Amino acid sequence: MSEKESRLMEAWRRQLAQEYRHLCWLYRVQLRLPLFEIRDGQSRAGAWSPGLDTLSLASWLVRDHSWDVVLEVLKHEMSHQYVQQVLGRGDELPHGPAFQEACDRLGVHPEFRTAQGAIPRLISKEGQGAGAMLARVEKLFALAQSANEHEAALAMQKANAILRRYNLERLHRQAATDYDYLIIKPGGKRIAAHQRLIAAILKDFFYVNVVIARQFEAASGETLRVIELTGAKENLAVAGHVYHFLSRRLEYLWQEYRKSTGATGREKNSYWLGVLNGFREKLIRQDREAMRSTGDNMASSLICASDPGLIRYYRARYPRLRTVQHNGPRVHADTYQAGQQEGKQLVIHKGVAADGGNTGLLLADG
Repeated sequence: MSEKESRLMEAWRRQLAQEYRHLCWLYRVQLRLPLFEIRDGQSRAGAWSPGLDTLSLASWLVRDHSWDVVLEVLKHEMSHQYVQQVLGRGDELPHGPAFQEACDRLGVHPEFRTAQGAIPRLISKEGQGAGAMLARVEKLFALAQSANEHEAALAMQKANAILRRYNLERLHRQAATDYDYLIIKPGGKRIAAHQRLIAAILKDFFYVNVVIARQFEAASGETLRVIELTGAKENLAVAGHVYHFLSRRLEYLWQEYRKSTGATGREKNSYWLGVLNGFREKLIRQDREAMRSTGDNMASSLICASDPGLIRYYRARYPRLRTVQHNGPRVHADTYQAGQQEGKQLVIHKGVAADGGNTGLLLADG
C-alpha cells in the first residue's frame, strides 16, 4: 500500500468514527465506540465482531460506492451492535425481530435490513422510478421540446396536471407509497444561491422535501455540500430531472443573453436568479389555475406537508433538523429583470443525454 493510500484509508477510519458519533447523537442511542477497520479482501460489505468490539467495512465498499451507501452499511452493523449491547438479545436470529427493531431505531433504509449480498442499487445511484404516471409525464416532457411555443407550454402544463392529480389521489386514497431519497451533488463546499432557489422550486412545486446536508467524498477525503430530496420514488425521478434540466438550461440561457447584450460575468448570478424567479412565478400562476379548475384549495406545496407517510419517512431519516436563514444576494436590476422575463417563458422538457454518469428515466439535457 502506498503512502497516499495509507493516508486516505486513515481518513476513512476517522470519518467513520465521526459519522458513528453523529449517528448516535442523531438517533439518541448510546453505544460504545468500536474499533474501525477497513479491510482489503473482505467479501462482505460490513461486519460487527462483538467479542472484539470491532466494526469493519470492506475497502471495495468505500471505494466503489457513494458515501450514503457506506452509511447505510454502517447503520446496519451498528444495529447488530445495538441488539447485543442495548437490547441484550444477541442470541436471537441475526436478522430477526430484535435486529429489525434496532434498524427502526437507527433509521436503516429498508433495502439494507437483510443479510447483505449485493449492495442494493438505490435511487440515488440509478434515478429509478416507474409506473404509468411517470411514463405519461416523460412523454409530455418529450412533447415539450416542440418548436411551437404554445404546444410546448401546453405539454408542460399537462405534465404538471398529471403530477398534481397523482399526488392528490395518492393522498386522498392513503395509497401505499414507496418513499426514498435522492442525493444531488453540485460538487462544492457550499450551495450557491441559484442552487438553493432550484431546491426551493422542487420543494414547492414538485412534491418532494429538501434538506441541504454535508456528505463525505471517499475518493478525495473532502466533505462537500449536497441537496437531499425525499419523497415518493416517482416524484423523486421527476424532481431529479427538473433540477438537472434547470441547472444546464441556466448556463445555456446566460450564454445566449451574453452574446446578444455583451453582459459581463459579474451579472451572471443576477440573470440566473431572475430566470428562476420568473419560472417560479409561472409555476405559481399554473398552480392557482389548477386549483380553480379542479375546485380544490390545496396548493402543491401543501401536498407533501399533508402526506403522513412522507412525514414519517422524513422524520425517521432526519430526526434532528435545524432551519438556517440565508440573506439574498445583491443583483443587477436590469439583468435580473431580463432573466425574469425569460424564466416566465421557460418550459421543462425531456433531455436527450444522461447527467453526471447516471442512467435511467427522465434525465436532463442542456
